[in-house]
Amino acid sequence: MHVDDFIDGSYADQKTGSKLTYARWVLNHFRLSASLKSDFRQFMKDHKLFCTWKGKRYRCTGASRMGDVWLAENFDREHGYDHRVDVAECEDWGAQP
Repeated sequence: MHVDDFIDGSYADQKTGSKLTYARWVLNHFRLSASLKSDFRQFMKDHKLFCTWKGKRYRCTGASRMGDVWLAENFDREHGYDHRVDVAECEDWGAQP
């Protein structure tokens, strides 16, 4: 699934809707232009995104225009990634590790 399709989806009626809505909001920020991300950085600094992929917890650090999301093993890492994966393979999204 392309990350934009995930962002544009509607998950409000699901049990985990608020976690998915938070994930969609942060992923949407990742998909903004570089200038907007730079302008909004001060507001986003405390909004981290985490998920579980293949049974392990990761910090999500970005989303590409090709549709994948970027996962980092180090929870303090803000840029870069260890894995680029399909957003549909991720679960248990949230603001906490």
